Amino acid sequence: MQNTEQKIIDLIKKNFPNGVRADFIDANKIFRLYAANYNEEISRDKIIETICKNGVENGGRYYFISSSKVEELQKLFAGILEKNSIAYYSEIYEKHADFFTRLQIFSIDVLKDFLPELNDGNFYFGEFCAANESAWLELEISRIFASTEKPVRLETLQKNFPYVPAKKILEALSKKYLPVEGGYFPISKLQFDTEEIDAAKNRLLKILAQNKYASFEDCDLSSNFELNPEVSEKNLREVIFKKFFADELDKRGNRIFKKGSKNNVSYFMPDLRKFVAARQELSTDELFNFAESLGTTTRHIPLNAANELMIRVEKNFFVKDSLINFDVEGIDAALNPFVQGKIIPLRAVTSFTGFPAVGAYTWNLFLLESFLRRFSKKYSLMAAGANVNNSNAGAIFPNSLKFKDYLDLQVAAVIQEKIPLEKSAVENFLVEQGYRVTKTDKVTNEIISEIARRQEKI
Repeated sequence: MQNTEQKIIDLIKKNFPNGVRADFIDANKIFRLYAANYNEEISRDKIIETICKNGVENGGRYYFISSSKVEELQKLFAGILEKNSIAYYSEIYEKHADFFTRLQIFSIDVLKDFLPELNDGNFYFGEFCAANESAWLELEISRIFASTEKPVRLETLQKNFPYVPAKKILEALSKKYLPVEGGYFPISKLQFDTEEIDAAKNRLLKILAQNKYASFEDCDLSSNFELNPEVSEKNLREVIFKKFFADELDKRGNRIFKKGSKNNVSYFMPDLRKFVAARQELSTDELFNFAESLGTTTRHIPLNAANELMIRVEKNFFVKDSLINFDVEGIDAALNPFVQGKIIPLRAVTSFTGFPAVGAYTWNLFLLESFLRRFSKKYSLMAAGANVNNSNAGAIFPNSLKFKDYLDLQVAAVIQEKIPLEKSAVENFLVEQGYRVTKTDKVTNEIISEIARRQEKI
């Protein structure tokens, strides 16, 4: 490291214990300190360069830790890892808050950024540290269970792992252990009557050959319950389903379905359409509850059925078509100033002042979406799917424009607005304007690749 650079770092460590910003104001402070301490010239650009190069950035500030503080950190972690096989930073920071405050380490992120400087032979991973490179919480827990034939209580595990959050212990337990009276019990030690299980599965498959779903409670597993008296029937059923049934069948609550049918659109749509068609008014709660009674929690399926046959007059309410008489030409005319022959996001319609009245209902983006889906003669609406998240994401465009799918439309929108072909720029445009709800790497990459391909052809 150059001598000038080290002088700058020493001044920062001595005078900026709470971090320093890589801006003109702090650079000017260091400039004056440097002039007062050393008889030589230095540029502010050099100071900023040194800060960015050597500091640990967090929350807009750069932090520097002295060698004496590094030694204190080494002692702390050596003491913790001498007695504990694994330690999470969140627990270390909480249990030693005063220590870190004294060292001006004010967040876990800053602490983690300094850990590589310790170079003490310990191993520092993403969330935890350990003295052994092969340390793994699930493995450490399994060693405790292997030392006893009895159930192990959560309190016992917490006592053995004082630097592991209870949430992490519970996550590890959920993979291979069952809650029983007196603590947790290894699934690997359960006993199974496979003949009884095979018979139960065959019975379910026969029922499903004639019905959409079957009840798991109808399966006779009494022999398995007798083999494992320490485990509740409910928990044992769950284990048996995952171990012996899940490859062929799906489960929702107590209902069993053929694999892949539970969220299949064509599987549920006839019943959903029949339910929706019989209603004059329909709340989304009623719609989703009925869909769940059929066995699907995928909300875009029932919303698609409602959008086909009803008008969504507000976020949580649909009405039958006959209850609204749209002035189609008047509404299309009111949209003209917003669309102007281009692609626009649905959310770009920010005022309904010029829209014709719709009876007892009030204009909003949900009602506009329904109008555009099925009634407009001049404009169309496309979206990534049904408005599940109530975000009003989607695009309006003249019928004269044709798109093969919504990805094709997003490509056209990015080209239309001359957005730079950078991932962040494209994602920010599509999400912030309301074409999409979330940033999705795969979609963004496909959009950028397609635009680049088209540009190559020009």
